[in-house]
Amino acid sequence: MRTDKNRRTLCKLSDASGSIIAATTKQTSIYFCPCGLLEVAIPIIINDKYLGGFIGGQVKCIDAPDSVMRLSKNMIPGGANIPDTEIRADKVKDVDITDSKEYSYKEIVSIAKLVELIVNQLTKQELISGHNQKKNLNRISELEDKLKRLEYQNNSLKEKVNNLKRNENLFFMRNIFNMISNLAVIEDASKTNGAIMKYLECIESTKDVEKDNTIRNEIKKVEKFIELNRIRYSDRLDYNINFEKDVLDIKIPYSLILPFVYASIYYTLNTEDIGLLIDVKIVKVDNDIEIIISDNGTGKAITELEKAYEMYGENHEGNEIIQSLVDAQKFMIDTFGTDYRINTERIKGKGSKVYIKYPINFDEGFDYV
Repeated sequence: MRTDKNRRTLCKLSDASGSIIAATTKQTSIYFCPCGLLEVAIPIIINDKYLGGFIGGQVKCIDAPDSVMRLSKNMIPGGANIPDTEIRADKVKDVDITDSKEYSYKEIVSIAKLVELIVNQLTKQELISGHNQKKNLNRISELEDKLKRLEYQNNSLKEKVNNLKRNENLFFMRNIFNMISNLAVIEDASKTNGAIMKYLECIESTKDVEKDNTIRNEIKKVEKFIELNRIRYSDRLDYNINFEKDVLDIKIPYSLILPFVYASIYYTLNTEDIGLLIDVKIVKVDNDIEIIISDNGTGKAITELEKAYEMYGENHEGNEIIQSLVDAQKFMIDTFGTDYRINTERIKGKGSKVYIKYPINFDEGFDYV
């Protein structure tokens, strides 16, 4: 029928009729074509919108119920003049349809439902994929804008660091300290000379912010700082730093331990007449580095200890110490989220403990939150 130019119109109208019925009812339509073969029209509907149709068939079926629609040859002009034996297949012996497969009506309905499920699932998957692609493109655009802002902020911070370096020339400071140290040697002031050299080493260790900061480097900074303060406070200060050897080359956020050690020394030894022992413990737990900084100080909160300095206003070391503690806390939460908040435990008269942890494979440019 489809190869005969005079009759193919009848087949096209048959397909169109089945599709229109499926689109109108928004349900699968099963019908007999004018040749008496069973066809199926499945509508493709997403979000209650008709997007197209799927036509399946044609097959022989001899047990279809009478309610199944049967299209007529009268659909085309002159169709009534076409002999039934040339277009009808319900009289199988009179027509050559040996290539057509035969199914029961129940089988046809089952196949139609399966095809309907597959077609709709594929269509939904394609729509979801398109939606996700658009969503991802928007996300990429947002990230590109964010990257530009971060690059600008990074360049601004680099410029500030460079300005600080220009204003605080390390070579100038080293030469001045060497000059003072030489004078101390000439005057036979060995303790003064030792203090000057330790201070210079401390400054040098804390000024190098460009290299990757490892736990090994951080420990050196803390040790140099404590050693310098041992000269300042004599035999009132002692410390222990315990760590596992396999953590030494792991990166650590810049100056994460030092502010808390500094606060412990300053607020304890300047407000209480006691000997201070600082203990730093660094361990690896699963995918995190955990740091515990404990002391045997007063156990009082810094806000309480600050009252002793009220008369000095902003003219004492405490203001910078507090700001460094605030900055450290803010950095940890902003970078890694509230799960990595720095926590402090205080027991009055017995001391305090600071609990710090951060992810081992961290990158300060990555958004963890």
